[in-house]
Amino acid sequence: MQQMFPTNSLDEYMNDLVNRYGFSYTQNGNVTGLAAPKEIGNGYMKTVQVSDDIEIGIIDLFLSQPLISYYDDYPNTCEATYCFSGHISYSETGIAKANLSQNELGLYAFPRSRGMTMIPSNERVVTVSVISKNSFHRQLPYSEQCARYDNSEVRDLLHRLTKPKRSGAKIHNYFKQIIDNDIGQEMKNTYLDSMGKILLSDLWQEHIILPLNGHKRTAHSSFDRKALLEAEEILAERYSSPPTIPELAKMVALNEHKLKTGFREMYGKSIYEYIRSLRMENASHLLENMDLSISEIAGMVGYVNTSHFAAAFRSEYGLNPSDFRLGA
Repeated sequence: MQQMFPTNSLDEYMNDLVNRYGFSYTQNGNVTGLAAPKEIGNGYMKTVQVSDDIEIGIIDLFLSQPLISYYDDYPNTCEATYCFSGHISYSETGIAKANLSQNELGLYAFPRSRGMTMIPSNERVVTVSVISKNSFHRQLPYSEQCARYDNSEVRDLLHRLTKPKRSGAKIHNYFKQIIDNDIGQEMKNTYLDSMGKILLSDLWQEHIILPLNGHKRTAHSSFDRKALLEAEEILAERYSSPPTIPELAKMVALNEHKLKTGFREMYGKSIYEYIRSLRMENASHLLENMDLSISEIAGMVGYVNTSHFAAAFRSEYGLNPSDFRLGA
């Protein structure tokens, strides 16, 4: 039997899990934990009230039956969720159903949400969420426009952000450091607060500020802006093996001239420069993993020839990859 419950707040969600479905509840300082009963599965959910600015949520569950939640008029600021294992299905009103799967990022900045989520059975689901609280969120550029939700460009952008996206090595590493670090308890909150702010600021800059600033600078039609946003998303996900410009133009239904000129106007770089910057940024973060060789990293970011990769890396950072790794 599937477990279903309506909710419009985190407290109500947790109360239902405890009172209706037998999850055990613990409170230890700023950490609230819920453990799954044996009848449903095993594992836990927990939230950490890191500061007045940042909240972190962690799910690590293996269920014997799906857990479905419905939410209505759920208040949001900005929530970034990364899936390390398994998947979570969800749908928002007016938005197609989606699956947040392994190594994918979901970014949710609607002022209010209505829809459903499902944690499936028979697989281990591990996710980490970082949520901006009001005090920090109000400082972010365009946060007021997102909260008002009365501008078509902002609405279109926030809808697009609900689509799960494959993240790069930098974002993966941020979430990995949040969930798996050896910082002592006396410094834990300070560390998590800093990491959460860096992570959300980076994501907000990339997915909110840059596109909306691009909208302000250009006079493209609504259709063209959506196409350029889609082109950027495709390149961000497929930077290691990107489509050609003719292929990309067909994928987003723009002619090549509009694609090339519009992309440069919106993002300040040519498509080629943007791909190279993505490759080098991901390479720099992959170099933190000492288990990967330089040639393996070159292949992961799209270079068959290691010397070509090294030359591109030197051009971007002024160092050979090996020297960069030594200083990491």
